[in-house]
Amino acid sequence: MTAAAPNETAPREAGETSDPETGPGQVAAPSFLATALPFWTGGSRRTAWGLTGLVVALVVANVGVLYAVNRWNAWFFDALDGRRLDDILRSIVVFAGLVALGGAVNWALTRHRIGLQVEWRRWLTGTLVGRWLSDRNYYKLEVTTGDHDNPESRLCDDLRLSIEPVVDLAIGLFNALLAAATFLGVLAVVGGSVSFGCGDGRIEVPYAFVLAAFLYAVAMSVATWAIGKPLVEAVENRSAAEAAFRFELTRVRESAESIALIKGEEEEQRQLTGALSALCERMWGVASNYARITLLTNANGVLLPVIPLLVGAPKYVAGSLSLGALMQIAAAFVQVQMAFNWIMDNFIRLAEWRASANRVVALVGGMEELDRVLDGDDGSQITVVEGVADELRLTGLSVRRDDGVVVIDEADGIVRRGERVIVNGESGTGKSTLIRAVAGLWPWGRGEIAVPADWRVMFLPQVPYMPLGTLRAAMSYPEPAETLDDAEALEILERLGLDHLGARLDDEDRWDRVLSGGERQRIAFARVLIGRPDLVVMDESTSALDEESEARVMTAFVETLPEATLISVAHRSTLARFHGRTLTLRRERGGVRLVRADEAGRRIGRGLGRILTTYGRVRHVEGR
Repeated sequence: MTAAAPNETAPREAGETSDPETGPGQVAAPSFLATALPFWTGGSRRTAWGLTGLVVALVVANVGVLYAVNRWNAWFFDALDGRRLDDILRSIVVFAGLVALGGAVNWALTRHRIGLQVEWRRWLTGTLVGRWLSDRNYYKLEVTTGDHDNPESRLCDDLRLSIEPVVDLAIGLFNALLAAATFLGVLAVVGGSVSFGCGDGRIEVPYAFVLAAFLYAVAMSVATWAIGKPLVEAVENRSAAEAAFRFELTRVRESAESIALIKGEEEEQRQLTGALSALCERMWGVASNYARITLLTNANGVLLPVIPLLVGAPKYVAGSLSLGALMQIAAAFVQVQMAFNWIMDNFIRLAEWRASANRVVALVGGMEELDRVLDGDDGSQITVVEGVADELRLTGLSVRRDDGVVVIDEADGIVRRGERVIVNGESGTGKSTLIRAVAGLWPWGRGEIAVPADWRVMFLPQVPYMPLGTLRAAMSYPEPAETLDDAEALEILERLGLDHLGARLDDEDRWDRVLSGGERQRIAFARVLIGRPDLVVMDESTSALDEESEARVMTAFVETLPEATLISVAHRSTLARFHGRTLTLRRERGGVRLVRADEAGRRIGRGLGRILTTYGRVRHVEGR
């Protein structure tokens, strides 16, 4: 195996560019609806259209009830004006029936509206979580630049706040359009034309109520847009600050032990206070904009009932409009304005929806960028293929960061079944990045890694993952707990020096907190002994163990899996005796050379090949 790592100042590979407007790792994010609307076209379309059709029917029924109540207004006030007691009593009975019918319709509409939100969220969350987990995107997003931090918040809170308002606002808009059409007809037919003035100076205005409703709605909508436009940005800023503050709190919780040991509470207090201050400042910005919207809303609430009465007063006084018709027109005018002012009434919700949708879209955009870069036509991706021979083969492997900076260039080599190779070197020379590429976790770069199709690969990080549940589940992970029987579990615990945990096999606990760092690393080795993989890739996997415990787990590994291939990264010299080959990444003359030693640890200084210096990079090729 041969490799070399260049300086961090090395130029990008040919063909790689960076957009100065978006920066590396950025891409124009797809719209939220483009991501979410396949709910109605994919495998969930029967559920989606069934619920949608039912909701539409219920909205139509709801507007029908409102129209019936509007007609009831004319009947009731005409009966009241004519002092017809029988009609008044009958109208009260009819009104009670309309109230009951309206209540039933709204109950059903509310239930199925929420049901549509639930099913849409189920589908979209499942789709995005599946995409986030597939091809290890959850890991790749953590090590790439871009606006996709806190994915758990985006997939939970932001996604919920992106879906619920869409359903509510879509239903509200449809209801508003249907109500506007219905009650504009009432204003046109019942209101007719209105004469203003007196004597020869009278002016006949056709469809006066319709014209008044339209002009009033335009005036209020323009005022709302002018006053409320800054609210959108203010809400987006507040949402970003909320996420940042939540992240700071999560970081403190996850690093509680480290912070406590070095007494970093004062610094953490300063950081949290700063994040909270930024959040509060942005909340004040929302409050200022919201107050202006509230002022306009209150003014509208005062003016709205009065305007139709003022417009209809001349016609009522002239005797060409009954009291019932005037009240019917007034009620219809209010319904029309409620429809026309739908945007004004929902401006804040629209702003909040846009802020949350933008955060979800940014996460989707990050995954789109990964697909674009990793599936590009320039071949700039490390490809993992099925090898034919019973060996791991690296061919022309070049490893780089996601921003294009090359870390290791032109690594070639073969690791045969049963070989144990250790990679060491000073910090920053690319050891961990190299083995992540070998483990299939790092796609940035070029070249090929051939792994036999029947090889099972396991990766042991420095900090092992401890799932929630029993100790047995932690040992058998990622396989189900029931696949591990008591005898095997107890034997492995004893071999790794964890026999004191044998009595707790089926205890549920937060094992990531209960176990020490060394115990967690030994549990990771237990998974290897249980899973019996063909290739194990270790990254400082014994760093928390003392030398005796390290020797114990490595001896258990060698004895249990003598045919397993092992590639390790470690700084400890004591680990070298469990490996047959040593590869050292060493900085020399401004670059990094790979120095290979034989099984006895002798450095091979001759026959390694030649050093090629190209564009400031140091490339080492070993002759075989």
